Amino acid sequence: MIHIEGRIPKLLVLVGFCLLFGGIFAIAGLALLKPLFGLSIENAAVLMSDSSGKGNINALKFLQLFNTIGLFVFPSILFILLFYKNPLDEIRLNKSLTLTNVLGIVLLYISLMPLINYMVLLNGQMQLPEAFSAVEQWMRAAEEKAADLTKVFLEMNSTADLLFNLFLIAVLPAVGEELLFRGIIQRTINKGLRNKHIGIWISAILFSALHMQFFGFFPRLFLGAFFGYLLLWTGSLWAPILAHFLNNGTAVVLNYVLDKQTLEKEVDQLGASEGTFAYSIVAVFIFSTLCYFFYQYNKKSRNF
Repeated sequence: MIHIEGRIPKLLVLVGFCLLFGGIFAIAGLALLKPLFGLSIENAAVLMSDSSGKGNINALKFLQLFNTIGLFVFPSILFILLFYKNPLDEIRLNKSLTLTNVLGIVLLYISLMPLINYMVLLNGQMQLPEAFSAVEQWMRAAEEKAADLTKVFLEMNSTADLLFNLFLIAVLPAVGEELLFRGIIQRTINKGLRNKHIGIWISAILFSALHMQFFGFFPRLFLGAFFGYLLLWTGSLWAPILAHFLNNGTAVVLNYVLDKQTLEKEVDQLGASEGTFAYSIVAVFIFSTLCYFFYQYNKKSRNF
């Protein structure tokens, strides 16, 4: 175990790990495109700039797999092994969830969906001052490209596609991002602090900012804070991992099971379209009530 004093030095080392191994894994992924998919580096550049995914969607998913492992999973695990004396205890993976907690997290997430959808609507309508119109156009273009690519990723024709997408889009990000943002960053910031809200919101801001989607910044910020409070209330990192998996996995499963148009009209717009705003109001009340009871249930067993 390597000992480093202070929050800032630890976080700087973590950032260095993410940049270093993110770059290494990205280069390794590109290098493997030729033997695995018959694509040269030049082909890869064209492929990554094509949000339609028509070039080779399997190659894009392969690159996404390497990027997620290199940026989140590998740096987090290495950091934990090098700098934590009791890794499972310090990042709160040693405490399992009770069945009541699992059911509570599922209900909390369901009640949160209309509110998140409404926040997505409001965030998407934000406009920058006229002086930054060029920046806004670039942001919206990047947002549209990311949305188009996500739709391509979620096109599934078999059970194998579903299982791989669940692993790529739900399991890996849930484990990797929660290890990084809640397990390491949030707990590093909050260590020794009485006000635990500081680490929760700083890690949530970083979590949302790293996704580089301005018009989805605030709903993702709120989700990140929700994940952080789940860790605080339960004392278990499995709580935000489960909630993160539910958030990503729900999109994958619904896209596989339901028709696209049905999905967009009945799920994504719940609480964000005409006639469904009332759902958001009711959802806020239900979510707040569930949070109170969830907090009270875990109060006696919490270990900060």
